[in-house]
Amino acid sequence: MRALIALGVLLTPLATAQAGNDAPADLTNLSIEQLLNVEIISASRLGQKTSQAPSSVSILTANDIRTFGWRTLAEALNSMRGLFTSNDRNYSFVGVRGFIQSGDYNSRVLFMIDGQRMNENIFDAANIGQEFMLDMDLVERIEFMPGSGSTIYGANAFLGLINVVTKKGKALNGAQVVGEVASFDTYRGRVSYGKQFDNGADVLISASHFDTKGVDNLYFPAFDDPSTNNGIAHNMDTERADRLFGRMQFEEFTLSGGFVDRYKRVPTAAYGSVFNDPSAHTYDRQFFSNLRYEKALSAKTSFLAKGFYQGYDYSADDPFNDAGNYVYHDQSAGRWWGGEAQLTTNVFDGHRLLVGMEYQYDQTQRQFGYVTEPYQVYQDSDLSGHRIQLYTQDDIQLLDDLVFSAGLRLDQTHMLKRLQLNPRLGLIWNPLESTTFKLLYSSTFRAPHAWNLDYNNYYFGVSPELREEQIKSYEAVAEWHSNAGLKLLVSLFYNDITQLLKPHPDTGLLDNVGKYRAYGAEWEAEKRWNSGRMFKASYTYSLFTNEAKQGIWAYGSPQNIFKLHYAEPLFDDFARLGIENIYIGDRKTFQGGEADAYNLVNLNLSTDRLMPGLDVSLGVYNLFDSHYEMLINSDRFELLKMNGREYRLKLQLTF
Repeated sequence: MRALIALGVLLTPLATAQAGNDAPADLTNLSIEQLLNVEIISASRLGQKTSQAPSSVSILTANDIRTFGWRTLAEALNSMRGLFTSNDRNYSFVGVRGFIQSGDYNSRVLFMIDGQRMNENIFDAANIGQEFMLDMDLVERIEFMPGSGSTIYGANAFLGLINVVTKKGKALNGAQVVGEVASFDTYRGRVSYGKQFDNGADVLISASHFDTKGVDNLYFPAFDDPSTNNGIAHNMDTERADRLFGRMQFEEFTLSGGFVDRYKRVPTAAYGSVFNDPSAHTYDRQFFSNLRYEKALSAKTSFLAKGFYQGYDYSADDPFNDAGNYVYHDQSAGRWWGGEAQLTTNVFDGHRLLVGMEYQYDQTQRQFGYVTEPYQVYQDSDLSGHRIQLYTQDDIQLLDDLVFSAGLRLDQTHMLKRLQLNPRLGLIWNPLESTTFKLLYSSTFRAPHAWNLDYNNYYFGVSPELREEQIKSYEAVAEWHSNAGLKLLVSLFYNDITQLLKPHPDTGLLDNVGKYRAYGAEWEAEKRWNSGRMFKASYTYSLFTNEAKQGIWAYGSPQNIFKLHYAEPLFDDFARLGIENIYIGDRKTFQGGEADAYNLVNLNLSTDRLMPGLDVSLGVYNLFDSHYEMLINSDRFELLKMNGREYRLKLQLTF
């Protein structure tokens, strides 16, 4: 109910706003030089250009999303350098430079929408599939900053930070109606309206629905027995999602909010539940509202303030019959609110200084689990408390071509007993206009989330103190670009991860016993032509080792990731063809085996020339019908086959 009230408050001014200032145009078809000059949000709250940011930043634009036909954030992230995704037929997960943990729910990557944190406060989860807050059609760009980013954004930027920037209303410039059909009885519809009014007010509002029956019959060899339908899960891949998003910008104020509601049947018989039972499902609902104020106090100083209110609800039903037929009901509810104040100035010669404070109050972190027939409660907990963060960063111009970036962040959270102090340091050298070298160091932490804190009490009836996970990141980056639209990047990185929360090998208790190291290298080459042709290739090598187990190759980690993207205008720019190739190397399974490498080839053909206002795209996902395997941490099986070839047809009408 609070979600609906928050959205109602949001949408009233969205529908009636008539004032504001000019909003910047959305990113559509930018050259290399233009991309290098984009002021990204994620690398620094200073709004630095990618070439000056203390990170090896990656950006996907709205034009990239349209060209390659990505339908979810997970698909878009799977195309980015150093990232790879996994799926357990319930949720999608992202790995960073070889690191991925089963059941992590993306809690070690910080996800944002327009600079607002989206990780919820129960599992610290960030949703990237159909349960993500936004339609991809509303995304202006996606920014990815690898490495720990505590100094600027906080605890969940453990492995990296992903910021999704939404389009302005003037990017739509009218009403849009979208319909899409795809394989497996999949349907999607969206209605949006966006406009910038004569007095500068910019408004965007959008609502959408997604529905899929999924694969009719999923075969699981581990359940191949007459008593379990011969291993066939029938009509167990159903998924539905509804979304609502709004944004209004007027002069110094920006008001935004969103809501997503998603239902998914779970075919994998998770946690030992009954196989092929249609009552097995998960349900997620999340909402946010945000009011942001930005003001230039002078030519050299600016001020930002914002307030937010957010919520998350989760429920799941798991049927069991080991001691009589019963259903375990699992419920979680989180509510949190807070604000931020930030001052940026360059009044001191040779310095660009930022100071800020964030506050979040976890109003509730409720977890409740019970069974009926007979009724019995297994879990009932509720946390609340304060999170306060102070941060500062100073970019010091040592020489005309040399910048030293130094940042520091102090965190106090009710999830930990100790204060956390973490630095971020960067040395950025531009000997030539076309060439940049960066030496980077950062450290950060991840506090136990609410489910971590309840884990030992739930399973063992004890509550030992859990400490923070820690990471130190080192990286050397070289970037070069030409006037002809070519960009090259080479990076060497090392991550040292300690005190990772893992079940203790002797007691089974969740404890800070995990220790990992990652050594790796990346390169990326990108070329964009004025004609619209684009070519991009990237390769990531990562040796990710489990130091708690004598430095063995870590579970789930691919050592080799190769990605290739090519876009070509066809028939005198009547249509545009996007070709995507994604190679993910062998991965070690939880039981010590190996999951084979796989290669995905996706095609997307799009045109907006058939008639005015009509945009049509036809996509073929997994062109060569590869039933590749994902890893799943289960006591029954560890490899899960994914879908084969999929066709997608989308029509978008703007008027």
